[in-house]
Amino acid sequence: MRGPLLLLLALLPVHVQAASDPWPGSPVLTRLFVLPSGRADRDRLIRTLDLTVAQVRELERLAGSERAYAQAARTLDRAGAQALNVKLAAMNAEKDRKVRRLLGADYTLFRAWVRAWWQAQVRRAAGR
Repeated sequence: MRGPLLLLLALLPVHVQAASDPWPGSPVLTRLFVLPSGRADRDRLIRTLDLTVAQVRELERLAGSERAYAQAARTLDRAGAQALNVKLAAMNAEKDRKVRRLLGADYTLFRAWVRAWWQAQVRRAAGR
């Protein structure tokens, strides 16, 4: 399953890939590992990457951090929001570093899976 998915995504034009890649700026882990609506997709990700229990737990922990930052942003004034944006950028970079380290060689497959999943979510939301 890994080969065809990576090949398909590699054929997309670079500008399409960039516009359709939510990682690490969007709360991907929250959608997959926290929200009930993401359960089936989370299970597909776990099967596709053949994640261990320890890897799933770490992704769940990182999803909790994503969610905490998102909840903190809801009650901020403009200055507070700007300060939080700086922290969010750092958190996103750290999240990406941790996921890259956690998944090792499967990180590339994770990124391809997330892009394909995101595109399907966007199409579904647009009613296509």
